[in-house]
Amino acid sequence: MGTHYFIALPIQPHLRQVLEQVSYSIDLDLFKHIVYPEDYHVTVAFLGDASEEQLSSLHDQLSDVVATFTPFELKPERIATFGREKQPRVLYASVEMNKWLDKLQQAVVYACSNSGFTLDQREYRPHITLAKKWRDSNKEIAPDWPTLICDSQEVSCLKLYRVAPMEKPRYQVVSTYAFNKL
Repeated sequence: MGTHYFIALPIQPHLRQVLEQVSYSIDLDLFKHIVYPEDYHVTVAFLGDASEEQLSSLHDQLSDVVATFTPFELKPERIATFGREKQPRVLYASVEMNKWLDKLQQAVVYACSNSGFTLDQREYRPHITLAKKWRDSNKEIAPDWPTLICDSQEVSCLKLYRVAPMEKPRYQVVSTYAFNKL
């Protein structure tokens, strides 16, 4: 398996702190992988393996994309899951889809395609993963998730991350692409 990459929106410290506090009220030990708060992010596109040529092309493409965006608000909504309700595959904080996030995600997907990446075709569902990979098929969790009460955060950049499974934090920033501040 090669080095994997993804493009994401970083989470600001105030929101990271809220999500970390919420996660304390959930029995996360039932998951094999608990996401470090420093690794919280909203994935825009998962790339997988990448060649130097693809990354170079993507750098140029993403630089062009962010020049057309100004900062916008990102609003977490609630705690939710993917997979079975009582033995979820992923526990996450959902993020409200707005027109700017939708346009950004579409522009990034187009840039990735132009750079030779083949992306997952599933519907885009913005979220912040808190934990994943259910640990014990004999145990279940009560799906009475805590209420997520937090303000929105401003998004002012995209980041290209490299997955480093043996490091902490696990996701290493390769490049940052700042939006146009006008």
